[in-house]
Formats: sequence, structure tokens, C-alpha cells
Amino acid sequence: MIKALFPTLKAPPALFCTLLVLSLAIYFVADMSLIYGKLDFFSRDIGQSPASDFIVFYSSARYLCGGGEVAALYDPATLKAFQVSLGAHQAGFHTFNYPPPYASLTAPLCTLPYATALVVWQWTTLAVFAYVLHRAGLTPFEILAVCVAPASNDNMAAGQNGFLTSALLIAGMISLARRPTMAGALFGLLTMKPHLGILVPIACLAERRWRTIVAATLATLTLAGASVLFTGIEAWSAYFEFLTWFEAMAQVQHGAPFLAIATTPYMALQIADFEMPLGLSIQVAITLCVCGMVYFAYRRDGDPDLKLAFLLVGTSLATPYGFFYDLPFVAVAVVLVARHGLRDGFLPFEGLCLLAAFVTPIIARSLNEAGIPIAPAVHLVFFLYIAVRLRRQSGAPAISQIVGARKLSPPRPL
Repeated sequence: MIKALFPTLKAPPALFCTLLVLSLAIYFVADMSLIYGKLDFFSRDIGQSPASDFIVFYSSARYLCGGGEVAALYDPATLKAFQVSLGAHQAGFHTFNYPPPYASLTAPLCTLPYATALVVWQWTTLAVFAYVLHRAGLTPFEILAVCVAPASNDNMAAGQNGFLTSALLIAGMISLARRPTMAGALFGLLTMKPHLGILVPIACLAERRWRTIVAATLATLTLAGASVLFTGIEAWSAYFEFLTWFEAMAQVQHGAPFLAIATTPYMALQIADFEMPLGLSIQVAITLCVCGMVYFAYRRDGDPDLKLAFLLVGTSLATPYGFFYDLPFVAVAVVLVARHGLRDGFLPFEGLCLLAAFVTPIIARSLNEAGIPIAPAVHLVFFLYIAVRLRRQSGAPAISQIVGARKLSPPRPL
């Protein structure tokens, strides 16, 4: 079995990878079984759902289908009262944090009972993500490894949109060379969580992808214009007012439950009780450094897998807001770098770093709650390892020269 999965590799590392992925797959199935066992598939009410974040998507869809205004979604009290009317628990913090166009994406969920809508959402977004990974050139085993990674499991358990945002980010990046206009359209859709696309314009500028930049700008403006046409300017006004309120609220939430699943330097500094001006200054400095390093990586020739992994891990460092369910794309970076290590050999302690980046969501929640946020440090070390690999391979052909001619499952644009 090992030789079939890894015909050119030595048995020990391949065996370890196989056992790790199979163990995580078993855990994934067990966790999903527990979640589905708590759902009432015969009721349209939310009930005490374990998929807490999906409550936001479903309740907002039901609210709009019932004749509610998009602008009202940004009133936390109004949305919470509606969630409680659907059977949700009185406690909990479930606000709609997305721009108005996102409301139309989740609106079709209102036609289904809650439990059915959750299952459809989870597995549809996972299927889209897996398809993008296939187009990116990952093998079936590598796709399985990403889909059962702890970050992916967190996304499934919460009913979040991490698969969708990761798919848009990766699909756009692998489409840059051959389908720049489509790449721009995908990046436009990623504005549902714009902070996750923070490094996209840096890479596009570095590679002079002007058509992609124009397409992304037009796609973003089209989405915003359509939402104004159908929902009115009041929705956008309410959204920006909500963001101001949310930012002020988040800065005083020391010890808040959502910090337990935070992954970024800015939020880690909140956990460590840094003063917010200092924390923000440190985050800005990190973001600028990451942007500069990604820019120079994309200006130079280099292995496209490593450059993509560099951008993906850099995203987790450059954005001020991020949670474990957002990070299936970091699991993709782990797989892409592990492919090189398994084939060509690992750098000193690189295998340990990859393992840490892959399994961090399992242990980091408890450490965050204890005031020891490790995720940014792990991602920073991982980022620097990729930088070393890129430095060593700086003489490799540019992606524009080798798309379609790679030996290892070339990425295929969508």
C-alpha cells in the first residue's frame, strides 16, 4: 500500500504520513457522526445545534426569505432575537459579519430544514474545495490529507465557509497564468472575506497580472453595485456601521470565547494582553514584511508549488483576523511542501515544523485559553522554511514557463 501511494519514497516517512492521515480520517468520521447524531432532521428549527457558526448563515437566509431587510442583519439584537425565535440558545454571539452580497449566496438555504441545510452546506463546499485541489494537481491521497486535516475538521464542525474561501483563493492563484480574467472574477468573489485575499494584489503586481487586477476590480464593483440595486445603499451603510461597532467590541473582549480559536499575530497579542495600539503596530509591521517577501518571491523564478504555499502561509500571518476554520489553505501549504520534502529530503527539523502546522488546531485552542497562543509562531517558522526552499530553488523556471509541462500533476486552471 505504501509503495502504491508513494512509489519513489522511502517507507518510514511515507508510512508515518499514511498513518497520520488515516488516523485523522477516522477522527473526522467520528466527529461528524457525533454532530449529526445531535441534529433533528425533521424540524425546521435550529435547536441546540453543535454547528454554532452555521446558525448565522441559516438564520440570515430565513430572515431574508421571510421578508426581512438586509440592513437589519447588521443589528446584532434583531438577528439574535430572530435566531432565538428559531430555537437557538439565548446565549452565544452569532452576528452576520459579511458584506451584503454574501447574503444572496446563503439565501437558498432557507428552503431546507436546518439539519438538511447544514449537511448540504458542509458537503457541497467540501466538494468544491476538493475539486479545486484536484485541479491544482494534488493526488487523491493528498486531497484526502487536506480534507481531514484538523483545520478542515474545525470548519466542518462549525459549519463555516473556510472551504469556500480557501477554494476561491487557490483557484484564483492557479488560474493566473492561463485564465487571468477568471482568476480576477474568483478574487472578486473572495471579497466575502476580503482580509483573506490580502496578498493576492501583491502577487498580481509582482507578476504584472494587469488583466487579473482589472477583472478583480470589476467583479468587486459589480457585486457591490448589484447589491445596492437590489438591497439599497442602506445595507452597505449598516454594514460599515456594524464593522465599526464590531472592531470596538473585539478590542475589549479579553478572554472572549472567539479568541480561543484565533490564529493571527494581532489576535494572539490580544490573548497575551498587549495594549491594542502596540498590538496593531506589531501586526502592521508583520504584514508589511510578509507583503515584501511575497512580492519578491513572485518577482523571481521559482517552484510554483512553493510560491503558492508561501502565499498561503503568509496570508495567515498578514491578516489581522483569522480563525482555525479559515485555515484549510494552510493544510494545502503543508501538503505542497511535504511533497518536496518526501521526494528530495527535509531541511533540519522541517518535518517537525510541517507536523506542527498541520495539527496546531488540535492543541492550540487549549493553549489560547491558557494565554499561550502558538499558532502565529508556528506559521512564522513554516513561512521562513518555505523562504529558505525558495531561495535554494531561485533558478527554477517561472510558473508562466512551466504550466502544462510539470512532471508532478500540473495545476490546471479552472
